[in-house]
Amino acid sequence: MSIRAKLVLAIVLTLGASGLASALLVRELYLRSARTAAEEALRTAAAAYDQLERNDVEKLATALDVAVHHPGLRDAFQARDRERLQSLTLPIHQMLKGEHGIGHWNYIEADSRKMFLRPHLPAKFGDVIERPSLLKAMSRLETSAGKELGKSEFALRVGRPFFGEGQKLIGYVELGEGITHFLGKMKAQTGNDFAMFIHKKLLDQSEWARTRGNERNNWNDFPDVVVVNSTTTDAIVDPAAIAANVGDGKVLEEQERGGATFARGVFPVRDSGGTVVGGLVVRHDISALFGGMRTGLVQALGFLVALALGAAGLVYLLVDRLIFRRLQRMMSTMEDLSVRLAGGDYTVTAGAPDSRNDEIGRFESFFGEFLGLVGNTMRGLAERNKQLAKPPPLRAPAPPAPPTR
Repeated sequence: MSIRAKLVLAIVLTLGASGLASALLVRELYLRSARTAAEEALRTAAAAYDQLERNDVEKLATALDVAVHHPGLRDAFQARDRERLQSLTLPIHQMLKGEHGIGHWNYIEADSRKMFLRPHLPAKFGDVIERPSLLKAMSRLETSAGKELGKSEFALRVGRPFFGEGQKLIGYVELGEGITHFLGKMKAQTGNDFAMFIHKKLLDQSEWARTRGNERNNWNDFPDVVVVNSTTTDAIVDPAAIAANVGDGKVLEEQERGGATFARGVFPVRDSGGTVVGGLVVRHDISALFGGMRTGLVQALGFLVALALGAAGLVYLLVDRLIFRRLQRMMSTMEDLSVRLAGGDYTVTAGAPDSRNDEIGRFESFFGEFLGLVGNTMRGLAERNKQLAKPPPLRAPAPPAPPTR
């Protein structure tokens, strides 16, 4: 392989390695951006969930204030007239359920803590209520709120003492609503999808099946949890999300579905006592971010390829002009001078080109001086050989010696 080819190959490989490093850097930046987006979606979901809970607590508390100041309800409860209390409460309850989703209305006796009336289930009464939020209202004689698990759903409940005439405690009243409707509100606010799951050990399987209505009974989808609500038909709850439901929340791996890319996260759902009863999975669409990353990556690679080819071409031209062409001319000149020197032209340095002040130019000067030295040496040797080749001069014969006497 010629030096030119090696040089061009080295340039291309170097720039290719730089391109690959740049691509990896772009991908790493994308992964960080995706994780940041997922973390932000998780924080936003947690904040939206808390805010919706506060808003609904205020709504339930306001409805309770109206209920405890209703003279008919107060008198019927104080008289323990279950039928009259039912007839007065049911229309109000139906209105609250239809307009505000308040599905639970309970009257609890003061001393025994037994359920006196559920207007939506009038035949079911007499069971002792042990919910922490209501026990708190009983112990402090004040309004108390909390998320509590029933047999088939997770509900937000607000309870307060119910006083009769003369501020005599006649019992407690409690309103509650299923919190699964939170997810629809959260999706409307954030654009994200949500799914809530609850631990099966805290629910009643038969009651869960009874309340499903026309919906599919998904009790057996997972061994230990059941998805109680989801804003999408996609399965965004999976074993990884269930296993990661610890601490204050965790970002999950990305999920691709239908050509879209999603970032996911999960954070624990706790009851009023702080016990983790389930989790809420958040799914945030990052397709635009992923598409931008992919477009940017393709553009970056295209730019780097064009840069590599352009740089290789430019370097090739510069190296060819500054080095290889001069080396070629120098080789031709030196060959010519060597032939002339071999032919007896000992003044070869006179034909050497002017040298530039660079590495090749200094080499040309050195080689010209070397040829000059060789030429001078060979010229001296030639002159000496000429001198040695001349015949010696003729001498006159010596006169004869005189005769001896």
